[in-house]
Parts: sequence; structure tokens; C-alpha cells
Amino acid sequence: MRTRKFYIALILGFYLLFNVAQAQTAQEFTAESHIKANTPESADIDTFMVRDLEAYFADLIGKIVKVKYEFLRDGPTQTGTAYPKFYLWVRLTNKNKPVQEGAVRVAAIEKKRFEVTHFMSATEIIKNPESVYGVFPRPVCDKIKAKIK
Repeated sequence: MRTRKFYIALILGFYLLFNVAQAQTAQEFTAESHIKANTPESADIDTFMVRDLEAYFADLIGKIVKVKYEFLRDGPTQTGTAYPKFYLWVRLTNKNKPVQEGAVRVAAIEKKRFEVTHFMSATEIIKNPESVYGVFPRPVCDKIKAKIK
């Protein structure tokens, strides 16, 4: 009788492990399909990123700016069915003079554009360093904090 309970428990355990593995595989497939469906081709990423960041910051600041950026995390981050996100540190200049810098989260949309979902200036981050944790993933926050030191 004990042996039978043991085998039933063992079979149930394997069943649960198999279903968890299947669910993870389905989530990974969904994440990868969202990334592929929305992230521009690698040859277009820089062109689209600069175009969309410069347009966003020109509207925000009220003057034409040039944008230089660096990724704070390699590749896109996919959560659920949302658009894939990229995390950047940007430096803005106008007529070769520094205007502003800070952390940006952008969403890749339909392989055609990037949309800024959040921008936190270095000044804001210096005033309230913990505020980054409400917007950015912890490993990205550590990189952001290193930028303002």
C-alpha cells in the first residue's frame, strides 16, 4: 500500500513538473513572438531610436536636440503581452552644448517606431534616487545610479 502511494506521488510530481515546464515554454514562446513582432530589424534600430528620441525630446524641451544614447540592458525586455521595452541612458545637446541627460524606457512598436514611456532626468534621479525603482528593473536601476555618481 505504501509503495502504491509513493508511485502515485511520484507520477503526480512528474506531471506537475511537466506542466510547469510546458507553461514556461509557452511564456517564452509568447515573449519571443512579441519581441519579433515589434522590434525593428537590427539595421534599423539606431535610425529609428535616434529619430523617435529626438522628436520626443524636441517636443518635451521645446527646441531641437541631438540625442546620444547607450543601452542600460542588452536587448529588449518582454513582460506579458506588452510591447518590448528598451532601457537607455540619453545625453541631449543643442548646438553642441549639453542640455540634459537621464534614463529612458522606450517601447518598440510594430517594427516601425519607439515610444518613450518614461524619462527621468539625472537631476530628478539625484534628488530622489529611489524613484528609479518604480519604473526600471533593479539591474537597470543599479546602472542608472552608477551614472549619476
